[in-house]
Amino acid sequence: MSLRPLNTSNSTNQNYGQINDMVRSLNKEQVTKTFRQPGGNAIVNGKLPYSGGYGSLYYSTDNIPGILIGIAPDGILDIAIAKDGIDITGLYT
Repeated sequence: MSLRPLNTSNSTNQNYGQINDMVRSLNKEQVTKTFRQPGGNAIVNGKLPYSGGYGSLYYSTDNIPGILIGIAPDGILDIAIAKDGIDITGLYT
């Protein structure tokens, strides 16, 4: 997120809108932080990309989630490592 200075030539409502946009962006970063690598995600921390998931999900260079530390798709708190090339989130039913 970047903080942008308010422009005095804008209307008050435009400046309020800009402040609201920056606060929304900051709040989103507090929920999920994603670190990227070429071709996709490297690490997702916070709210995970499946229902009820929260924790950390680590991706391989092939963009396959292979390590999970947190709440698994079945709702159980877990630390799990999949074999190379296996999607860790697909191992829960």
